Formats: sequence, structure tokens, C-alpha cells
Amino acid sequence: MALKMNVSVPVVTQSVMFEDAYCTAASIVGSKDSMSVNVEMRTERGGDVILMRSYAFQYDLAGANNAFRQAYLHLKTLPEFANAVDC
Repeated sequence: MALKMNVSVPVVTQSVMFEDAYCTAASIVGSKDSMSVNVEMRTERGGDVILMRSYAFQYDLAGANNAFRQAYLHLKTLPEFANAVDC
């Protein structure tokens, strides 16, 4: 699972835009009640990491989806991932 989207990376006094950055859930940590997904944003699949961010989400232990699937579903609800597409 991965998402593609445009990513703006702050560099000193300006931002650099990376079009179609490849975003993946690199790892998930947490407890039975809440989780945090660490997202790597790369120039392309297998490319250099341009940004890493962490996002908290509520994990549903009884849910049919595993933690990574739930993380991706949560990311797609966030405003900054509004234009992300599955890839």
C-alpha cells in the first residue's frame, strides 16, 4: 500500500515542491488504544526520503483491517492527504 501526492518541503526561507511523491507507512507503534504511523515521503518508489512525519490514529482491535490498512484509511481522511491517490 502506498499513496502518491504532491509534497511541499520547507527549506530555509522557502519550500520545494515534489510532485507525485511516494508515501508509505514505514512503521506503526502504540498500544491497544491508540497508534502512531510513521510516514516516509519519497521522491519516487525506492527513491530518497524527502520528509518523515508521524500521525496518531485510533486503532480498532475488533476491526477487520490490520493496523497498516487502518493507518492508510486514517491518512486519507486528513486534509493534507485529500488529493492523495492509491498506488
